Amino acid sequence: MNGRILYVLLLFFACLKLLVSCSSSDAPVEPIVNEYVLDGEVFSITGEMSWVKAGGGQAEDQLRLLEPIPESDLYDLIIFSPKSSSSLLEGSYVYSQTGDVGTYNLQFVHAADGQGESQWYTNGDNGDRLEIEFFGEKDGRDVYRVTLSGFTLNYGYWDYLAGKWVSSGQKPFKYAYEGFIAL
Repeated sequence: MNGRILYVLLLFFACLKLLVSCSSSDAPVEPIVNEYVLDGEVFSITGEMSWVKAGGGQAEDQLRLLEPIPESDLYDLIIFSPKSSSSLLEGSYVYSQTGDVGTYNLQFVHAADGQGESQWYTNGDNGDRLEIEFFGEKDGRDVYRVTLSGFTLNYGYWDYLAGKWVSSGQKPFKYAYEGFIAL
């Protein structure tokens, strides 16, 4: 009889341990708000990101967002250029303009009019890790989460006559997107 009680207690504690370990690791991931923060101002992301493969004068693959600026005919163009070691998009990338495997570059064009004019643009400066995670499928399409917790944009313009970059200053930038990426 004592052996049975001991067996039942051991079985109970083994099941309890299994239940506790599963509940902490299988907790559902909280959704994120699709937005980017530019110099303290929050912009909702209403558009869909797209993946543009290299070719036709474009040297590298790009992950793009073309987001309309509220109450304006202008938009922001945000371009991430992650350099993967495989054909998969997901991964964790460190900032670098070198184009080495495992790095990314960020280009930001602010207040573009679609005709080649913009208020300012940048080609990166310094940033945290870019995380691109595959989140499964919805309606037969792949869902991704793209996050960048911090980036320093060195914004300005290129002076073609002088042949140099003219910086107008720096702006902090953050990015969070969860959704489809059009191919």
